[in-house]
Amino acid sequence: MMLFEDALMADRPQIADYLDYREFLRDMFAFCKATESHFSHRFLAGRAGFSSPNFLQLVIEGKRNLSPTSVRKVAKGFGLTAKERDYLECLVLMNQAQNHWERDEFYRKLLSLKKGATVRKLRKAEYDYFSNWYVPAIREVAVWEGGRLTPSEMAQRLDPAITSKQAEKALGVLVELNLIEQDEQGRWQKKDAVVTTGAEVQSLCVANFHREMIPLGSQAIERFNAEERDISALTLTVSRDRLPALKKKIVAFRKELLEMARAEEGVDQVVQVNIQAFPLARALAVADGVADES
Repeated sequence: MMLFEDALMADRPQIADYLDYREFLRDMFAFCKATESHFSHRFLAGRAGFSSPNFLQLVIEGKRNLSPTSVRKVAKGFGLTAKERDYLECLVLMNQAQNHWERDEFYRKLLSLKKGATVRKLRKAEYDYFSNWYVPAIREVAVWEGGRLTPSEMAQRLDPAITSKQAEKALGVLVELNLIEQDEQGRWQKKDAVVTTGAEVQSLCVANFHREMIPLGSQAIERFNAEERDISALTLTVSRDRLPALKKKIVAFRKELLEMARAEEGVDQVVQVNIQAFPLARALAVADGVADES
């Protein structure tokens, strides 16, 4: 009997594995329904204290949000531990944040809550890779001069320069992500690995990356002369239907630049190419809101 109960608990969704609270609620409900024959949306609503028997179903479908009060009710309904409830509260705040800065703050809190988790699908190194402009740059510089540069020398090669401590941190992140390694002689070399994350973290990380890089592009106007940089812009009119075609052309251009870079030999600098396309004016759209229940 104990072995059977242990097997059931092993299948129980672990909230620390999730970065989307709706997915966790969906999986948790499916688990409870599979292990308790009487479990249903009506049963859960009654145990949690919701007046609407299908409230959780509406939340899972994205038609309702969770308020702080309803989070505690959901935790009670599923019998979550205090730590699981704390994680759920933070996860809800991150998913329902109104801007990137709020999402970033709550994601950092989630990372601290994950420290004690047995299973972690996402590592802090992935977050650090995208959230610090110098980490991808150090990956490129590390293999210069036969891969024998010291962290201090790498730091001084960057423009703007960083500290030796930051360079050492960047190397640690890159090694953990299997993006670089040292050979038997201690020389740094690249590895053909790709950094991938879940959609939620990818969104956070990419936003952080652009927040780091775009100001550097603005500073480059003053920091470099025209022969060392290229800064240009277009203001266009485009229909909403044609926007995907515009984005495809941008993707094709990026791929062309990458292929050119791969074929280069005897490189002596790292160049950042920022490409942005965003609305300056558009027709008003009516957005449907979603209500909460407390």
